[in-house]
Order: sequence, then C-alpha cells, then structure tokens
Amino acid sequence: MAASALNFIIVGASVSGLASAIALKKAGHNALVLEKEPQLGGIGSVQNGSGCAQICPNGCKILLDWGLEAEINAKSAPCSGFSVYKYAKGEAPSPDQLGINRYDPAVLDEARGRYVQFAHRDLVRVLYDVALTPSDKIGSNSAAQVSIMFGSEVVNVDCDACAVTLRSGKIHTAHGIIGADGTNGVVRRALMQEEGTKEDDGPGVAAYCATIPKALVLENNLDVFYHHLGMTIWIGSNQGIRTFVVASLTFGNEQDITLFLYLRNGSHTSTWTQEAEMKITDLLGPCDEHIRKLAELAGPATCVQHELSKLESWVSRSGRVLALGEAAHPFPYGATQAYAVTLEDAAFIGKIFSHTRDRVRVPRVLPGLPRAQRTSRLPHPGR
Repeated sequence: MAASALNFIIVGASVSGLASAIALKKAGHNALVLEKEPQLGGIGSVQNGSGCAQICPNGCKILLDWGLEAEINAKSAPCSGFSVYKYAKGEAPSPDQLGINRYDPAVLDEARGRYVQFAHRDLVRVLYDVALTPSDKIGSNSAAQVSIMFGSEVVNVDCDACAVTLRSGKIHTAHGIIGADGTNGVVRRALMQEEGTKEDDGPGVAAYCATIPKALVLENNLDVFYHHLGMTIWIGSNQGIRTFVVASLTFGNEQDITLFLYLRNGSHTSTWTQEAEMKITDLLGPCDEHIRKLAELAGPATCVQHELSKLESWVSRSGRVLALGEAAHPFPYGATQAYAVTLEDAAFIGKIFSHTRDRVRVPRVLPGLPRAQRTSRLPHPGR
C-alpha cells in the first residue's frame, strides 16, 4: 500500500511561500499556505508589489521548467545588462558614465535562462495561479493539493509539536513547517529565539522604492533610464540608486521604471503597503540631475530596512521547521540574486521530498536543505 502524501504548513503567501507550495505539490505533497493579509499582496496606502522582481538565469530556468514561458514573455521585461554612473552631479549635462556590462547571449543560452524583470505583484500573481492549478495540469500524477487561507495570521510556532497557532486561537499541525514570511516573520523569530540570536539593531541599509510611469519618464526627457539594457546603477558615498525597467500590467503592460534608493540609515522604515514618512526627493542629497528629476516624478514610496541578523541554522532543533527565502537569508531589497535564490530553495525542497512520503524522515531530510555557506558568500551590503 502506497504511503500517503506529506502535509506541510507554509507561513506566508510570498514568492518563497507560493513557489515552495508549487514544488511540493509537484512532488506529490499537500501544502496549506497561511497568509496574515486579507488578500494577495495585502492592503494599505501604497499598492503592494510595485517594486521590481529581477530574476537572473538560475531562477528563470526554474520558471521555464515549470512551464511558465508564456507568462514570462507576457508579464516581464527583458534585461540584457546594465550601465553604471556616478551618483554625484558631473560637469557635463549628460550623466557621468563609468561603464557598461552586457550579458553574453551564449552564456545565457548555456544557463538555459535569462535576466527578466517582473513587477513584484505580477510575479506573485503568476505563482498564486500556478499553486492553485490542479495537479494534473502542472505535470504531477498525484492528487496533491494546495490550500491558501488569507486573514490567517500565525502568532506562535511550536517547533517540537510542528504546530502553529493563529491569532484566532485555531491550531494547525503538519509533518513540516516552512517559514516564508520574511525577515520579520514569526518563523524566523522562533528560530532566532531557539538559538539565542538577537536582532541586530545597528544601522543597516534602508531601501526606498517607488515606480514612475513610462509616459512621465519620456515626457521629461529621461530616456537614459531606457537606453541602456534594462537597468542602471548610480554609485555614491553611503548611498546609491538602482533603476529597473519593469512590465506594468496595471498600466496596459507599459514598461515603467522602478527606482530603489539605498541609504546607510537605520532610522527610517515603513512596510511594502504603507507610504514612507519621508519623500525620496528629501533624501537624495547632492546628485545627478537625471536622478533628481526621476525622483520628482515618483509616486508614493515605501521604505524597508535590510535585516542584518544572521541565523546560524535555517532549521529548528526538531528538524521539522524550516525558514526559506528572506526568512532564511535576507538580501538587500532589489539584490540581483534574491529572487533566484528563493526559487532555488523552493525547487530544491520539492526535489528532496519527491523521494519520500515517510513522515519519520522529515527531520532527517529538512536539515539537508540549508546552503548558508554559499549564500554567505553572496554580497550583503550593510554587513
């Protein structure tokens, strides 16, 4: 008699959470996704997910393997490289360009992927739709299911009992728990408490994010942000800017500009759905006029702090609770590898659980996932 599917609880309907649900479903296991917000992406004074989700080839390859080429082509903008400029104003009217990097098409072909840039909200929606697609439509022969519950805030994680408690008081149990609720999530906090790690309250990197519609960019002669390959980087002292071309389905699939301003400052913060107290234009300091003009056109900005505290282990001592994505290895927002590593985590957890349906093996299998040694070598500004 065949063993039944394993049941997993995933905390957070994030990119990490939804991708993990897809991978586990493909492996023949069930996933219950618990999301504290009342709807996908949450609600607030700023539309969540307007930032750029840049996915490099190792992550894009996973989406292609999941059969999402049509969604990639329809809902993302390509990126073939980037230009680097000085943040400070130069003597010439044009930006002070330091260099250009172009991605080699032959290398991308070998990697079986490419650089693509979604609006974050659109990537989340794509993964949400796939997660709820019947198993037989996504290449799985099992009857595995994904259920997603909104308005279900997890307030406590019992690592030994493999159980979570919702704010309503309801308790859910499973064979394994995956924390995909970000750097300030309850799962990461539970693991930090278990290992006695304290949050780093020192000055980190604050990332301000805003989006500028394409029409406004072109009307104000800021074509420089479109001329070069899909991304620009502006380097300054203790601050910098990255801009990305993103496909915006909200505005008729126009390719808008997402701007990230990075400051070495630990005093400002908001959330992805709440407008920051300070405007980007008030924080720029002396800068190139193209940057200032672009910032003046920006809509409401959000500000999120980069988490500096490091987990010694992504897995609880019981071996049944695991942190993934930002909950495990926080990257600065807008980092090139952030989304790809998240997708790799999800794909790998699906791979390792495709070989077992034995609940007794869960505490032996989950500790095999963490790759802290590799991710610790990736650049983490602010450390």
